[in-house]
Amino acid sequence: MIHLEPCKKEDYKFVYDLTFDFFKTNLNVTYVKMETFDEFVRRVFVPDDKNYIVKNENNERVGYGHINSSDEVGMFVSKGFHNKGIGTEAINMILKKNPRDRFFVTIHNNNKQSISMCKKLGFVPKGTVYEKIK
Repeated sequence: MIHLEPCKKEDYKFVYDLTFDFFKTNLNVTYVKMETFDEFVRRVFVPDDKNYIVKNENNERVGYGHINSSDEVGMFVSKGFHNKGIGTEAINMILKKNPRDRFFVTIHNNNKQSISMCKKLGFVPKGTVYEKIK
């Protein structure tokens, strides 16, 4: 059983570190290089976006989820808590807390776990992002 709490300033470093760990997996689609902590905070924690810390039954921080003003949903689960349904449950909670006409996610083609989770939640593929690096 998990619960969501609004992200507070004291959570920002946890979120940055969690995101940075994911960035190192090469499953990132959006960013070419990781921002500094200050750049990250300015971009991610803006007033119109909803940011949540995911906590387990022991009140441990086990992940981070968000929905931005463009209806994009994101989820990061700490490594020791993968494959336990936490991401699926947390995304479902975020969708219910923030009703919209549509939601979308951006997932790397090789991120099979996230693709599977989104299919379980009723998301359907809409397109593919292509990248060319010089």
